[in-house]
Amino acid sequence: MSIGYGVTAGQVIRQYLLQQGFELIRPLADIKPYTDGSREARLRWVLRGYQRIVDAVIKHQPDLVFIFHSFNAFPAEVRRILLELGSPIPMVGYTHGSHWDPSDSERKAHYPGLEVLDLANLMALDQILFDSESIRSTVIDNVRSYSAATADLIAGKSRVVGLPIDTKYIDSHRSDKVFPRATVVFNHAPVPAKNPVEFIRVMRRVMPKFDINVLFTRAFSGGVEGSVEFAELREQFRDRVIAGNNMSLGDYYQALWMADIQVSTAFHESLGIATLEAMYTENCCLLPFRGSYPEICAGNRSVLYRNEHELEHRLGYFIANPEERRAVGMVLADQARIHSAAAIGPRIISAVEDALAEQHASARRAGGVGTSRSHGLAGSADM
Repeated sequence: MSIGYGVTAGQVIRQYLLQQGFELIRPLADIKPYTDGSREARLRWVLRGYQRIVDAVIKHQPDLVFIFHSFNAFPAEVRRILLELGSPIPMVGYTHGSHWDPSDSERKAHYPGLEVLDLANLMALDQILFDSESIRSTVIDNVRSYSAATADLIAGKSRVVGLPIDTKYIDSHRSDKVFPRATVVFNHAPVPAKNPVEFIRVMRRVMPKFDINVLFTRAFSGGVEGSVEFAELREQFRDRVIAGNNMSLGDYYQALWMADIQVSTAFHESLGIATLEAMYTENCCLLPFRGSYPEICAGNRSVLYRNEHELEHRLGYFIANPEERRAVGMVLADQARIHSAAAIGPRIISAVEDALAEQHASARRAGGVGTSRSHGLAGSADM
């Protein structure tokens, strides 16, 4: 992926850790990526990664493992590697989605029946990092219905740290270029959890009333969710429907600066990096009243909607009132700035230092010697 939190937020976190004096060992970084998009290719890539993690632990003897997504390189498997090699170092890791979030249809569709494995991965971590308070409370509340003791253990070692957006890189692509019409952007993946069909349905009713463009940043082809509806929309409105087809990161950020309104129709959103990027680029963002959206827009009632009818009404209102949409965009941009590396980075460092401190304390209690904190091992494909 050239667009997405795995590329953008992961890179910002790596840069911040290096700036703070950590040495990063990235065992998966130089593995040839899976380019054909198939699940088989992705699986082979992940499996090669485990071998690289083994080699890195043996060669570098790191002080800590940092995992960017707990359902990629499984923390439970990484923990087993560490134990087999006699290296019981702490692990800190994010979870960006969970079987224990009922809205996470993508995980349930592709990995059914792995709810307990999901728990094992969380339990294997010494510090669990969540993107938002919304996803943390959702996971813990749903785990509690399965096991109160497990929920308490997860709660005790979890914290909300957020995810950083790459403000420096986004700023570098600010442009004086403008679209010939006011432009509404949909910058989510074409998957059921992001609900693109509803967005397209609303646009088919709005576009005959207003002279606007609509931009889709991701590719809508090959039978993905919403591909049929997208093709019909493009057939009806021709050049007013802009197909980004998985834009390069630079082109994507420039397009966000050029756009006017961003819309999300997602059912599942553990944080909303794409929306935060649109907010930062001063778009007037219209967001469903669910998931993490009220959290990231600070409960802004001007932009939150509860149903499709409300979305259509708000969209028409802001298209017809450019001064008000620009004013709302500026407010949202201020809110997005609290997701910079300078704000998020110290929270991540705090989790890392707490995990290392606990390891040192355990070593002293056992009569051993703690390690230094000069190294970090990133054990995730995204890191």
